[in-house]
Amino acid sequence: MEPAQRSQEVNEIIGTPAGWVMRNGTLLLAGLIAGLVILASFYHYPTTLRGELVLTTVDPPRQLEAKQGFDVQRLLVASGDTVEAGQTLLVARRGEARFEHVLYLEDQLLNQKSLEPSALLLLDIPPTLVLGDMQDAVYQFQEKQALYRNLAARRLDAYTSKELEAMIAREEREVRVLRGREETLRDEVVNARVALDREEELSTNGVQFTERLTSAQQRLERAEEDLQRNTSKLRSTSFAVELMRNQIESYRSGQQGSTQQAGIELREAYDALQNAVTRWKRDYTTVSPVAGKVVLSPEVQEGNYLAEGKLLATVLPLNAGGTIGRMELDVRGSGRIEAGQRVVVDFPKWPALEYGSVTGQIASVGLVPVEGKIPVQVAFPKGLVTSTGHSITPDPFLQGDATVIVDQRRLLNRLLSVF
Repeated sequence: MEPAQRSQEVNEIIGTPAGWVMRNGTLLLAGLIAGLVILASFYHYPTTLRGELVLTTVDPPRQLEAKQGFDVQRLLVASGDTVEAGQTLLVARRGEARFEHVLYLEDQLLNQKSLEPSALLLLDIPPTLVLGDMQDAVYQFQEKQALYRNLAARRLDAYTSKELEAMIAREEREVRVLRGREETLRDEVVNARVALDREEELSTNGVQFTERLTSAQQRLERAEEDLQRNTSKLRSTSFAVELMRNQIESYRSGQQGSTQQAGIELREAYDALQNAVTRWKRDYTTVSPVAGKVVLSPEVQEGNYLAEGKLLATVLPLNAGGTIGRMELDVRGSGRIEAGQRVVVDFPKWPALEYGSVTGQIASVGLVPVEGKIPVQVAFPKGLVTSTGHSITPDPFLQGDATVIVDQRRLLNRLLSVF
Protein backbone atom coordinates (compact mmCIF):
# COMPACT_ATOMS: atom_id res chain seq x y z
CA MET A 1 0.00 0.00 0.00
CA GLU A 2 1.52 3.32 -1.07
CA PRO A 3 1.90 6.01 1.61
CA ALA A 4 -0.50 8.93 1.49
CA GLN A 5 0.71 11.96 -0.43
CA ARG A 6 0.65 15.28 1.48
CA SER A 7 1.02 18.74 0.13
CA GLN A 8 4.13 20.72 0.72
CA GLU A 9 2.28 23.12 3.06
CA VAL A 10 1.10 20.23 5.32
CA ASN A 11 4.60 18.74 5.47
CA GLU A 12 6.01 22.10 6.55
CA ILE A 13 3.44 22.38 9.38
CA ILE A 14 4.09 18.85 10.68
CA GLY A 15 7.87 18.98 10.44
CA THR A 16 8.33 22.40 11.98
CA PRO A 17 8.21 22.45 15.89
CA ALA A 18 6.31 25.22 17.68
CA GLY A 19 8.31 28.29 18.32
CA TRP A 20 7.50 28.42 22.08
CA VAL A 21 8.88 24.87 22.47
CA MET A 22 12.09 25.88 20.81
CA ARG A 23 12.35 28.96 22.97
CA ASN A 24 11.21 27.60 26.45
CA GLY A 25 11.44 23.78 26.31
CA THR A 26 15.02 23.54 27.47
CA LEU A 27 14.32 25.99 30.27
CA LEU A 28 11.28 24.02 31.46
CA LEU A 29 13.23 20.75 31.44
CA ALA A 30 16.03 22.32 33.42
CA GLY A 31 13.50 23.72 35.94
CA LEU A 32 11.86 20.33 36.34
CA ILE A 33 15.20 18.65 37.03
CA ALA A 34 16.16 21.39 39.48
CA GLY A 35 12.84 20.97 41.32
CA LEU A 36 13.35 17.24 41.65
CA VAL A 37 16.89 17.79 42.96
CA ILE A 38 15.62 20.30 45.54
CA LEU A 39 12.82 17.93 46.60
CA ALA A 40 15.27 15.02 46.92
CA SER A 41 17.58 17.16 49.02
CA PHE A 42 14.78 17.88 51.57
CA TYR A 43 13.10 14.45 51.63
CA HIS A 44 14.58 12.03 54.17
CA TYR A 45 14.36 8.31 53.47
CA PRO A 46 14.96 6.02 56.49
CA THR A 47 17.15 2.92 56.68
CA THR A 48 15.26 0.25 58.64
CA LEU A 49 15.64 -3.19 60.13
CA ARG A 50 12.60 -5.36 60.87
CA GLY A 51 11.96 -8.05 63.43
CA GLU A 52 9.41 -9.57 65.75
CA LEU A 53 8.99 -8.00 69.19
CA VAL A 54 7.56 -9.57 72.33
CA LEU A 55 6.28 -7.52 75.26
CA THR A 56 7.62 -8.47 78.66
CA THR A 57 8.88 -6.77 81.82
CA VAL A 58 12.29 -5.93 83.26
CA ASP A 59 11.95 -9.04 85.42
CA PRO A 60 10.25 -11.21 82.80
CA PRO A 61 7.42 -13.68 83.45
CA ARG A 62 8.56 -17.28 83.89
CA GLN A 63 6.92 -19.92 81.71
CA LEU A 64 7.05 -23.41 83.23
CA GLU A 65 6.87 -26.40 80.88
CA ALA A 66 6.51 -30.12 81.55
CA LYS A 67 9.95 -31.76 81.62
CA GLN A 68 8.31 -35.10 80.80
CA GLY A 69 4.84 -36.48 80.20
CA PHE A 70 2.86 -37.16 83.39
CA ASP A 71 -0.58 -37.26 85.04
CA VAL A 72 -1.31 -34.50 87.55
CA GLN A 73 -1.54 -36.10 91.01
CA ARG A 74 -1.96 -32.97 93.13
CA LEU A 75 -2.66 -29.37 92.22
CA LEU A 76 -1.54 -27.21 95.13
CA VAL A 77 -2.46 -23.73 93.83
CA ALA A 78 -5.25 -22.10 91.85
CA SER A 79 -4.83 -19.79 88.89
CA GLY A 80 -4.40 -16.24 90.14
CA ASP A 81 -2.84 -17.22 93.49
CA THR A 82 0.19 -15.41 94.82
CA VAL A 83 3.07 -17.83 95.37
CA GLU A 84 6.50 -17.68 97.00
CA ALA A 85 9.80 -18.51 95.36
CA GLY A 86 10.37 -22.27 95.63
CA GLN A 87 6.71 -23.04 96.37
CA THR A 88 5.43 -26.29 94.85
CA LEU A 89 2.64 -25.74 92.32
CA LEU A 90 1.76 -29.28 91.26
CA VAL A 91 2.86 -32.88 91.69
CA ALA A 92 3.12 -35.59 89.04
CA ARG A 93 1.49 -38.98 89.58
CA ARG A 94 4.53 -40.80 88.20
CA GLY A 95 6.77 -42.36 90.81
CA GLU A 96 4.06 -43.93 93.01
CA ALA A 97 5.05 -41.66 95.89
CA ARG A 98 2.68 -39.61 98.00
CA PHE A 99 3.57 -35.98 98.11
CA GLU A 100 2.64 -35.54 101.77
CA HIS A 101 4.92 -38.47 102.67
CA VAL A 102 7.76 -36.91 100.69
CA LEU A 103 7.25 -33.61 102.51
CA TYR A 104 7.30 -35.42 105.86
CA LEU A 105 10.58 -37.13 104.99
CA GLU A 106 12.06 -33.87 103.71
CA ASP A 107 11.13 -32.12 106.97
CA GLN A 108 12.77 -34.92 108.96
CA LEU A 109 15.98 -34.52 106.99
CA LEU A 110 15.96 -30.73 107.26
CA ASN A 111 15.50 -30.95 111.05
CA GLN A 112 18.57 -33.17 111.38
CA LYS A 113 21.01 -30.85 113.13
CA SER A 114 23.99 -33.17 113.42
CA LEU A 115 25.53 -35.68 111.04
CA GLU A 116 27.34 -37.59 113.76
CA PRO A 117 26.51 -41.31 113.64
CA SER A 118 24.97 -41.20 117.11
CA ALA A 119 22.60 -38.42 115.95
CA LEU A 120 21.76 -40.19 112.68
CA LEU A 121 20.68 -43.25 114.68
CA LEU A 122 17.87 -41.13 116.14
CA LEU A 123 16.36 -40.40 112.71
CA ASP A 124 13.28 -42.64 112.69
CA ILE A 125 11.56 -43.02 109.30
CA PRO A 126 8.09 -44.60 109.63
CA PRO A 127 7.69 -47.88 107.70
CA THR A 128 4.33 -46.80 106.23
CA LEU A 129 5.70 -43.94 104.12
CA VAL A 130 4.95 -44.51 100.42
CA LEU A 131 8.01 -43.00 98.74
CA GLY A 132 8.23 -44.60 95.29
CA ASP A 133 11.68 -44.12 93.73
CA MET A 134 13.15 -43.00 97.07
CA GLN A 135 12.28 -46.21 98.87
CA ASP A 136 15.57 -47.98 98.11
CA ALA A 137 17.53 -45.02 99.49
CA VAL A 138 15.44 -45.23 102.68
CA TYR A 139 16.14 -48.97 103.00
CA GLN A 140 19.85 -48.43 102.50
CA PHE A 141 19.92 -45.77 105.22
CA GLN A 142 17.96 -47.92 107.65
CA GLU A 143 20.27 -50.88 107.04
CA LYS A 144 23.32 -48.71 107.70
CA GLN A 145 21.63 -47.57 110.92
CA ALA A 146 21.15 -51.18 111.98
CA LEU A 147 24.75 -52.06 111.08
CA TYR A 148 26.24 -49.17 113.05
CA ARG A 149 23.92 -49.78 116.00
CA ASN A 150 24.97 -53.42 116.13
CA LEU A 151 28.70 -52.67 115.88
CA ALA A 152 28.54 -49.83 118.41
CA ALA A 153 26.58 -51.78 121.02
CA ARG A 154 28.11 -55.20 120.18
CA ARG A 155 24.73 -56.66 121.09
CA LEU A 156 25.26 -59.81 118.97
CA ASP A 157 28.48 -60.58 120.85
CA ALA A 158 26.35 -61.94 123.71
CA TYR A 159 25.16 -64.88 121.58
CA THR A 160 26.98 -68.03 120.64
CA SER A 161 27.09 -69.38 117.11
CA LYS A 162 24.47 -72.00 117.99
CA GLU A 163 22.14 -69.38 119.45
CA LEU A 164 22.62 -67.17 116.40
CA GLU A 165 21.78 -70.07 114.08
CA ALA A 166 18.55 -70.68 115.99
CA MET A 167 17.69 -66.99 115.73
CA ILE A 168 18.45 -67.07 111.99
CA ALA A 169 16.10 -70.03 111.52
CA ARG A 170 13.35 -68.18 113.37
CA GLU A 171 13.84 -65.00 111.35
CA GLU A 172 13.92 -66.91 108.06
CA ARG A 173 10.51 -68.40 108.87
CA GLU A 174 9.29 -64.86 109.42
CA VAL A 175 10.77 -63.85 106.05
CA ARG A 176 8.82 -66.62 104.30
CA VAL A 177 5.60 -65.51 105.98
CA LEU A 178 6.21 -61.87 105.00
CA ARG A 179 6.92 -62.83 101.40
CA GLY A 180 3.69 -64.79 101.16
CA ARG A 181 1.76 -61.88 102.67
CA GLU A 182 3.40 -59.47 100.21
CA GLU A 183 1.76 -61.17 97.23
CA THR A 184 -1.64 -60.87 98.86
CA LEU A 185 -1.08 -57.22 99.70
CA ARG A 186 0.04 -56.45 96.15
CA ASP A 187 -3.20 -57.93 94.84
CA GLU A 188 -5.15 -55.76 97.28
CA VAL A 189 -3.37 -52.66 96.01
CA VAL A 190 -4.15 -53.56 92.40
CA ASN A 191 -7.82 -54.19 93.20
CA ALA A 192 -8.08 -50.94 95.18
CA ARG A 193 -6.51 -48.99 92.32
CA VAL A 194 -8.93 -50.50 89.79
CA ALA A 195 -11.87 -49.60 92.02
CA LEU A 196 -10.60 -46.03 92.39
CA ASP A 197 -10.11 -45.66 88.62
CA ARG A 198 -13.70 -46.83 88.10
CA GLU A 199 -15.07 -44.30 90.59
CA GLU A 200 -12.98 -41.50 89.06
CA GLU A 201 -14.28 -42.38 85.59
CA LEU A 202 -17.87 -42.29 86.84
CA SER A 203 -17.18 -38.91 88.45
CA THR A 204 -15.70 -37.59 85.18
CA ASN A 205 -18.81 -38.73 83.29
CA GLY A 206 -21.04 -36.73 85.62
CA VAL A 207 -22.07 -39.47 88.06
CA GLN A 208 -21.34 -37.88 91.42
CA PHE A 209 -20.82 -40.35 94.29
CA THR A 210 -18.56 -38.34 96.56
CA GLU A 211 -18.68 -40.79 99.45
CA ARG A 212 -17.88 -43.75 97.21
CA LEU A 213 -14.97 -41.88 95.61
CA THR A 214 -13.58 -40.87 99.01
CA SER A 215 -13.98 -44.42 100.28
CA ALA A 216 -12.12 -45.81 97.25
CA GLN A 217 -9.27 -43.33 97.80
CA GLN A 218 -8.98 -44.27 101.46
CA ARG A 219 -9.04 -47.98 100.61
CA LEU A 220 -6.13 -47.53 98.17
CA GLU A 221 -4.16 -45.51 100.73
CA ARG A 222 -4.62 -48.19 103.40
CA ALA A 223 -3.64 -50.94 100.97
CA GLU A 224 -0.48 -49.08 99.91
CA GLU A 225 0.49 -48.42 103.53
CA ASP A 226 -0.07 -52.06 104.50
CA LEU A 227 2.08 -53.20 101.58
CA GLN A 228 4.78 -50.70 102.47
CA ARG A 229 4.75 -51.74 106.13
CA ASN A 230 5.11 -55.39 105.13
CA THR A 231 7.91 -54.62 102.65
CA SER A 232 9.83 -52.60 105.25
CA LYS A 233 9.48 -55.42 107.76
CA LEU A 234 10.67 -57.91 105.15
CA ARG A 235 13.75 -55.82 104.36
CA SER A 236 14.67 -55.24 108.01
CA THR A 237 14.21 -58.91 108.90
CA SER A 238 16.29 -60.04 105.95
CA PHE A 239 19.03 -57.62 106.92
CA ALA A 240 18.93 -58.85 110.53
CA VAL A 241 19.57 -62.36 109.21
CA GLU A 242 22.53 -61.01 107.22
CA LEU A 243 23.96 -59.35 110.35
CA MET A 244 23.72 -62.57 112.32
CA ARG A 245 25.41 -64.53 109.54
CA ASN A 246 28.20 -61.92 109.48
CA GLN A 247 28.54 -62.29 113.26
CA ILE A 248 28.99 -66.05 112.94
CA GLU A 249 31.58 -65.51 110.21
CA SER A 250 33.45 -63.05 112.43
CA TYR A 251 33.67 -65.73 115.12
CA ARG A 252 35.31 -68.04 112.63
CA SER A 253 37.69 -65.47 111.13
CA GLY A 254 38.40 -63.56 114.30
CA GLN A 255 37.76 -60.23 112.51
CA GLN A 256 35.14 -57.73 113.69
CA GLY A 257 33.60 -54.96 111.61
CA SER A 258 34.90 -51.42 112.01
CA THR A 259 32.64 -48.98 113.84
CA GLN A 260 34.45 -46.08 112.19
CA GLN A 261 33.84 -47.47 108.71
CA ALA A 262 30.20 -48.16 109.58
CA GLY A 263 29.83 -44.52 110.67
CA ILE A 264 31.24 -43.30 107.35
CA GLU A 265 28.85 -45.54 105.44
CA LEU A 266 25.95 -44.27 107.56
CA ARG A 267 26.73 -40.65 106.66
CA GLU A 268 27.07 -41.59 102.99
CA ALA A 269 23.67 -43.30 103.10
CA TYR A 270 22.17 -40.16 104.67
CA ASP A 271 23.62 -38.00 101.88
CA ALA A 272 22.28 -40.45 99.29
CA LEU A 273 18.82 -40.20 100.87
CA GLN A 274 18.92 -36.40 100.70
CA ASN A 275 19.94 -36.58 97.04
CA ALA A 276 17.10 -39.01 96.31
CA VAL A 277 14.57 -36.55 97.76
CA THR A 278 16.07 -33.71 95.72
CA ARG A 279 15.92 -35.78 92.52
CA TRP A 280 12.33 -36.78 93.18
CA LYS A 281 11.23 -33.17 93.67
CA ARG A 282 13.11 -32.17 90.53
CA ASP A 283 11.51 -34.92 88.43
CA TYR A 284 7.98 -35.05 89.84
CA THR A 285 7.13 -31.55 91.04
CA THR A 286 6.85 -28.10 89.49
CA VAL A 287 7.95 -25.19 91.68
CA SER A 288 7.77 -21.45 91.23
CA PRO A 289 11.19 -19.92 90.51
CA VAL A 290 10.15 -16.49 91.80
CA ALA A 291 7.56 -14.89 94.04
CA GLY A 292 4.60 -13.65 92.06
CA LYS A 293 1.18 -14.37 90.62
CA VAL A 294 0.69 -17.77 88.98
CA VAL A 295 -1.49 -18.29 85.92
CA LEU A 296 -2.21 -21.96 85.22
CA SER A 297 -2.88 -23.34 81.75
CA PRO A 298 -6.52 -24.51 81.35
CA GLU A 299 -5.44 -28.15 80.84
CA VAL A 300 -3.68 -28.28 84.21
CA GLN A 301 -6.18 -30.18 86.35
CA GLU A 302 -5.88 -33.12 88.70
CA GLY A 303 -5.95 -36.40 86.79
CA ASN A 304 -5.18 -34.85 83.39
CA TYR A 305 -2.25 -36.10 81.31
CA LEU A 306 0.21 -33.41 80.22
CA ALA A 307 2.68 -34.15 77.42
CA GLU A 308 6.36 -33.26 77.54
CA GLY A 309 6.94 -29.60 76.67
CA LYS A 310 3.36 -28.60 77.55
CA LEU A 311 3.05 -25.14 79.11
CA LEU A 312 2.00 -25.70 82.72
CA ALA A 313 1.95 -22.22 84.21
CA THR A 314 3.24 -18.68 83.90
CA VAL A 315 4.50 -16.85 86.98
CA LEU A 316 4.30 -13.05 86.86
CA PRO A 317 6.91 -11.60 89.29
CA LEU A 318 5.58 -9.32 92.01
CA ASN A 319 8.11 -6.54 91.36
CA ALA A 320 8.45 -7.01 87.63
CA GLY A 321 9.41 -3.42 86.76
CA GLY A 322 8.24 -1.49 83.69
CA THR A 323 7.04 -2.91 80.39
CA ILE A 324 9.73 -3.44 77.77
CA GLY A 325 10.02 -5.21 74.44
CA ARG A 326 12.50 -7.91 73.52
CA MET A 327 13.46 -8.74 69.97
CA GLU A 328 16.14 -10.66 68.11
CA LEU A 329 17.71 -9.34 64.93
CA ASP A 330 20.00 -11.02 62.44
CA VAL A 331 23.67 -10.42 63.08
CA ARG A 332 24.05 -9.21 59.50
CA GLY A 333 23.49 -5.47 59.52
CA SER A 334 23.16 -5.29 63.30
CA GLY A 335 26.34 -3.23 63.65
CA ARG A 336 24.33 -0.12 62.80
CA ILE A 337 21.98 -0.59 65.76
CA GLU A 338 22.65 1.55 68.82
CA ALA A 339 20.82 2.77 71.91
CA GLY A 340 18.39 5.65 71.39
CA GLN A 341 17.26 4.72 67.86
CA ARG A 342 13.53 4.97 67.23
CA VAL A 343 11.42 1.84 66.96
CA VAL A 344 7.92 1.70 65.45
CA VAL A 345 5.82 -1.26 66.58
CA ASP A 346 2.58 -2.56 65.05
CA PHE A 347 0.61 -5.04 67.17
CA PRO A 348 -1.54 -7.40 65.08
CA LYS A 349 -3.98 -7.63 68.00
CA TRP A 350 -4.65 -3.93 67.38
CA PRO A 351 -4.40 -3.37 63.59
CA ALA A 352 -2.22 -0.36 62.77
CA LEU A 353 -4.66 0.98 60.16
CA GLU A 354 -7.29 1.37 62.87
CA TYR A 355 -5.34 1.96 66.08
CA GLY A 356 -2.00 3.28 64.83
CA SER A 357 1.54 2.32 65.87
CA VAL A 358 3.47 2.53 69.13
CA THR A 359 6.81 4.33 69.20
CA GLY A 360 9.69 3.22 71.40
CA GLN A 361 13.46 3.38 71.37
CA ILE A 362 16.40 1.00 71.60
CA ALA A 363 17.38 0.63 75.27
CA SER A 364 20.24 -1.84 74.90
CA VAL A 365 21.88 -4.10 72.34
CA GLY A 366 23.34 -7.47 73.27
CA LEU A 367 27.03 -8.04 72.71
CA VAL A 368 26.97 -11.81 72.20
CA PRO A 369 24.88 -13.29 69.38
CA VAL A 370 22.80 -16.39 70.10
CA GLU A 371 22.25 -18.73 67.13
CA GLY A 372 22.93 -15.94 64.67
CA LYS A 373 20.67 -13.42 66.43
CA ILE A 374 21.46 -10.30 68.45
CA PRO A 375 19.17 -9.67 71.45
CA VAL A 376 17.77 -6.15 71.55
CA GLN A 377 15.76 -4.50 74.33
CA VAL A 378 13.20 -1.80 73.50
CA ALA A 379 11.89 0.78 75.97
CA PHE A 380 8.67 2.79 75.74
CA PRO A 381 9.33 6.14 77.46
CA LYS A 382 5.85 7.44 76.55
CA GLY A 383 4.09 4.21 77.40
CA LEU A 384 2.15 1.96 75.07
CA VAL A 385 0.20 4.78 73.45
CA THR A 386 -0.40 4.59 69.70
CA SER A 387 -0.15 7.39 67.18
CA THR A 388 -3.95 7.73 67.34
CA GLY A 389 -3.97 8.07 71.14
CA HIS A 390 -5.11 4.52 71.92
CA SER A 391 -3.56 2.82 74.99
CA ILE A 392 -2.37 -0.74 74.43
CA THR A 393 -2.87 -3.24 77.26
CA PRO A 394 0.59 -4.70 78.12
CA ASP A 395 -0.41 -8.37 77.96
CA PRO A 396 2.48 -10.72 78.81
CA PHE A 397 4.20 -12.07 75.67
CA LEU A 398 2.13 -9.87 73.35
CA GLN A 399 3.78 -10.03 69.92
CA GLY A 400 4.27 -7.20 67.46
CA ASP A 401 6.09 -6.29 64.24
CA ALA A 402 8.91 -3.86 65.00
CA THR A 403 10.75 -1.54 62.61
CA VAL A 404 14.04 -0.02 63.83
CA ILE A 405 14.87 3.34 62.24
CA VAL A 406 18.62 2.98 61.86
CA ASP A 407 19.22 6.40 60.24
CA GLN A 408 17.53 9.18 58.22
CA ARG A 409 19.38 10.13 55.01
CA ARG A 410 18.35 12.59 52.30
CA LEU A 411 17.03 10.90 49.18
CA LEU A 412 19.55 12.91 47.11
CA ASN A 413 22.43 11.50 49.12
CA ARG A 414 21.13 7.98 48.63
CA LEU A 415 20.85 8.52 44.89
CA LEU A 416 24.34 9.98 44.64
CA SER A 417 25.81 7.18 46.78
CA VAL A 418 24.90 4.69 44.06
CA PHE A 419 27.33 6.31 41.62
